[in-house]
Amino acid sequence: MRPLLTAVLVFALAAAPVSAATLKLKNGTSVQCKVLAYDAPAKTLHVRLETGQEAKYTMDQLDARSVYLVNASLVPKNDANAQFAVANFARDAGLYAHAVRRYQEAVKLDASLKPAVEKEMILLKRSAAEFCMENARAAVSKANYKEAEKWLTILVQKLPDEPEAQQASSMLDNYYEQTRAKEVAAADSKATEAIQKDVANGKKRFEQMVEKSKQGLQAKGNSQSEALFRAAIVDGKAVLKEVDRVEKKYTDPALQEKVSAYRRIATDQLIEVYMNLASRECVKSDFRGAMNTVEEALALDPQNESALSMRARIEDYSSRGGDWRPWI
Repeated sequence: MRPLLTAVLVFALAAAPVSAATLKLKNGTSVQCKVLAYDAPAKTLHVRLETGQEAKYTMDQLDARSVYLVNASLVPKNDANAQFAVANFARDAGLYAHAVRRYQEAVKLDASLKPAVEKEMILLKRSAAEFCMENARAAVSKANYKEAEKWLTILVQKLPDEPEAQQASSMLDNYYEQTRAKEVAAADSKATEAIQKDVANGKKRFEQMVEKSKQGLQAKGNSQSEALFRAAIVDGKAVLKEVDRVEKKYTDPALQEKVSAYRRIATDQLIEVYMNLASRECVKSDFRGAMNTVEEALALDPQNESALSMRARIEDYSSRGGDWRPWI
């Protein structure tokens, strides 16, 4: 963490009421205090506790992310330089979405800061790319390919110009289809030979859907990506129709349940594609279109957490006219 950036946040805390500043330490404890000063060379924060006693904490002792989240509201909203510096603090704490928002606020308040913000955004993207790849590799080492896929997708979609993006795209080639093929194989292992034969056409269409979904994630341009996601949705709907047809053929509940396993796999994939498409629509500020896309996903699963979360985000951004921030 950069001492100068930390000092800016500390400055805001020092101007706050005694009871307002909250510091969370890495050992899990929290401290209510009045910030007195920050010793940059020593990276030490001097405070006055509620008891009146003075204390000091090194930055190695502090949980920087928590310090930011708890106290960032104290930073003056109309101070462009403060917003800019705290954006740097948030970035260095790994809070990239918060950093982007504050960079945007800084430029709105003072347009002359735009060149400086662009320079800092280069560092943000570099840091975020390294963070994503580190998490992806850690997930792969644990054979948690779904988790790895999440971080690789962020790299490819949101940081396409970073060096790690090309590697992430190659890794997606290895894991994306492989993960879904394993899910289908698990359903096959429980299905009868007759059911496997009946769902053969649906499985072929599902493979096409997965391929288009992957290509949509890897696409460079927003329009190309959106077109691929829409094509994948057509495939997904066709898969579900095939499952409907097969389910009607079987009256035994036990056999119907085996067929339903394929429905769950196709539904999960289709919802994922809807979420990716909605994100693309938000990038071009088509919040109404994005909301309609999310509603299509919720029609498949009204309790889906990803879809509910996306709907809430879209409502928030559209209500206050904010720019969509597809960041971590």
